[in-house]
Amino acid sequence: MKNKILINIILIIFICLFLYSGYNVFIWVKSDIETKKLEKELYTEIITKEEEPETGEEMISIDFGKLKEINPDIFAWIIINNTYINYPILQGPTNEYYLRKDIYKKYSVAGSIFVYSNVNKSFLDENTVIYGHNMKNDRMFSNLHKIYNGDLGTDIDIQIFTENKYSTYKVFSCYIDEPNLEVIKNKFTENEKKKYIDNAISKSKIKFGQEINYENKIITLITCDSTNKRRVIVHAIEVIVL
Repeated sequence: MKNKILINIILIIFICLFLYSGYNVFIWVKSDIETKKLEKELYTEIITKEEEPETGEEMISIDFGKLKEINPDIFAWIIINNTYINYPILQGPTNEYYLRKDIYKKYSVAGSIFVYSNVNKSFLDENTVIYGHNMKNDRMFSNLHKIYNGDLGTDIDIQIFTENKYSTYKVFSCYIDEPNLEVIKNKFTENEKKKYIDNAISKSKIKFGQEINYENKIITLITCDSTNKRRVIVHAIEVIVL
């Protein structure tokens, strides 16, 4: 009798685990479909690409007016060529607000690309730290792993658009590290900033060889590694401001 009860308990536990796993898969797939649909619809309405007549270069403009109508928390846009990283950047009322919310403030496994609530939205901090999830479908900030793996080479541009400014940043460091408060520091003395940048360069898996002007602003992009316990960290320095 006791054995039968034990077997039934184990069976119930397995059924519950199966249902829970199935539900999580369903939520992930649903979120993946919604994220791709959102991206397709959003980019069609928001991003305009034109060829510059004299140089033939592709010029990109972002309609922040439409973005603000969707969500006033959107304040910037990030693009990294040869990756899926092409997203609005948001700032919520708390640091965790957009961890599991899309730009429409609806629940999403993928969350959004965001900065902390105390960050200067004009990228005037010495270091602006930007977060995104490491999704298995290559979305959000998962393609930071391409930088870490060397798939994008050593000359990598990160484009940041705001309502009033366009900046190009050059990647100068990428490594995997434990989560720590030093990495997300955004205000420095002159000596502290030099030490921060030099330390980041020394940790980098790839030697990018980017020339460093220590007075320039930097950005730091962060996502989880494959274990979800450590972080892939990318640092880039501002080289063009328009």
